Amino acid sequence: MGSTEAIALLMCMVLAASANSIVDKEVTDSAAAVSTDESTSVTSTVSSEIIEAAASFGNVTNGQSPPISVVIKRLENELYNLVVSKDYDKAAERTKVLYKAGWDRIIKKVVDILIDEGRTEIFDYAYRLYVAKGRLALRSCFPVEVRLSESTVFVKLINKRDGYAALLDDNADFHDDHRLLAHRNTTTRFEVTWKFVSFWTGDKLYFKLRPINEALFLKLGTRKDEDGDRTAYGSPAQDTNRHLWYVKPVRYNGELLVYIINREYDMLLKLGQSTKYDGYRIGYGHSKMDFTPDIFAWHVEVL
Repeated sequence: MGSTEAIALLMCMVLAASANSIVDKEVTDSAAAVSTDESTSVTSTVSSEIIEAAASFGNVTNGQSPPISVVIKRLENELYNLVVSKDYDKAAERTKVLYKAGWDRIIKKVVDILIDEGRTEIFDYAYRLYVAKGRLALRSCFPVEVRLSESTVFVKLINKRDGYAALLDDNADFHDDHRLLAHRNTTTRFEVTWKFVSFWTGDKLYFKLRPINEALFLKLGTRKDEDGDRTAYGSPAQDTNRHLWYVKPVRYNGELLVYIINREYDMLLKLGQSTKYDGYRIGYGHSKMDFTPDIFAWHVEVL
């Protein structure tokens, strides 16, 4: 197929996908309601822009178009720019149109770039696509480690350095807080299983982290220790920025890992080195913003 025919086919597929696109006026997530008013007009605008992008390189009927690879590269760049500029609603609608037109490779390419660059926006993008009912595209084009906002995703958090799984202490202190611990036994399913609860505010996604067996939410303590670290706890309350976390991807030696960062203090979640606490390691917020995967990154093992 020549470039002219390929571009024409791309335009026809996008038109067909746009005509069959169904977008709800309002979508509500379990943690935060996100309004998608005027979504139909947004979809129409996005579809028109994609068609314009394909046609703007030349006159299709006169056979002056460049290779289809050039058109695809431009569409990749435009989707990437929508995400990094935080225009997530338009990025979500464009993603749905591209997916329905059969151009999932464009979406996957952009997702790979965002991950390789370590951009936190990949999680914001995935969340807005999820609440915009783009779940087929999400599950087809995004790795499961990025799809933490899905209501059916439950995970184990396993530290890269130690291979220890995070869990909460059964015992509470006098504040009713439970210390974050980690143990080498990662096979116990229930007590080491966590849920990332989405919390959207402004133009950014945060998470509240809770184990599935207790209504406790991960936070950092207010006091620093002698190393400048803050102890991590699970608490019944969940109403401060200390209970909110954001996630940064890192690809390391072929593995997709994440950093988990506290909103209030911008501290990376880590494990201490001592195992004196009955063989467990203790969880902390690290005193410095140090993106060293071997020490501070986590495996997200989806169940």
